Amino acid sequence: MLVVEDDSDIASLLSEILENEGYVAAAVSGGDDLKGQLDLRPDLIVLDLRLARGSAEQILQSVRARGMGDVPVILLSAAGDLAERAKELGVSAYLAKPFELDDLLVVVRRFA
Repeated sequence: MLVVEDDSDIASLLSEILENEGYVAAAVSGGDDLKGQLDLRPDLIVLDLRLARGSAEQILQSVRARGMGDVPVILLSAAGDLAERAKELGVSAYLAKPFELDDLLVVVRRFA
């Protein structure tokens, strides 16, 4: 599982929570770290919509260009138009920030 979040505190927290639930999770903010993690072909991606480095759209294009269009993506954001953006991007699910950790785990379990 791959967590792509530009806030390192949130990324670390999400990874720790997912690992405590028995998932193997890596957190990245983008750049070379992301490329390396995509090479490992994650089975699920938790992706923040708004990133300081790059964009969710670019990351999804990269994922699909690598032949990983079947990898489920859960989109996270505080954006008011999240449902619309999630539909446009063709992601598997989305959660509005702030969200309850139990809600995240329910969605992750659905796709993991």
